[in-house]
Amino acid sequence: MPTAPALVGRFAEALMGRRACVLATEQIAPDFLEVEFRAEPPPGGWQPGHEVQVRATRTEGRRYTVHGVVDAQRITILTVLHGDAPGTRWLRALRPGTEITLLAGKHVAARLPGTRLIFLGDGSALGTFNAHTAVGHGAVTTTTVIEAPPGSVAALSDRCPGYRILPALDDEPGATTQAWLDDALRNGDLADVDGALLLGHAQSIQQQRRALITGTTLDRRAITTRPYWATGKAGL
Repeated sequence: MPTAPALVGRFAEALMGRRACVLATEQIAPDFLEVEFRAEPPPGGWQPGHEVQVRATRTEGRRYTVHGVVDAQRITILTVLHGDAPGTRWLRALRPGTEITLLAGKHVAARLPGTRLIFLGDGSALGTFNAHTAVGHGAVTTTTVIEAPPGSVAALSDRCPGYRILPALDDEPGATTQAWLDDALRNGDLADVDGALLLGHAQSIQQQRRALITGTTLDRRAITTRPYWATGKAGL
């Protein structure tokens, strides 16, 4: 997660800052919070998948993905609540009427190769996967697997019926997804996959990419990765 001296943070806000106000917050599952903002649009307007950054503390930034665009100045983000991490403390303090600054530039859409895609990630990836699903990217089929805290699995399964929601293990991030992936590869369920998007826990992404390259015809160019956090680093 990005860190910078307070002076640099203020300069970034002056350069790229968009004034925003919290309109509503909703805890859609025990470990997930959806926040709706009214926010000044950046050049080109808000788009699903737009990345925004906030200053969670004077020196620590956190990045989130716009997963819904209600209108030209209303957007939503969907985030996982991760213990007592800086971003989680910042999120829990938000109330309707809270005014903040979102850092955002012109949206650059991700280019995902293939038309039969697999999305693998943990709770930190859920909002991004929602945005990519909304955009479509020309995909014919998308298999989405999310590893989430066990207490949120039922609520997320109801809310996202097209996704496979797996319970995470407290001390082994990515283990449940890796077990699912190994079974799917062994059974030939992913034989026709021609593109992959892997998000979330850095060490898990490395394992998943190796498994996909070894077990399918995918090469590295067909696999898009984005680590959001890593074991041993500050939380989300």
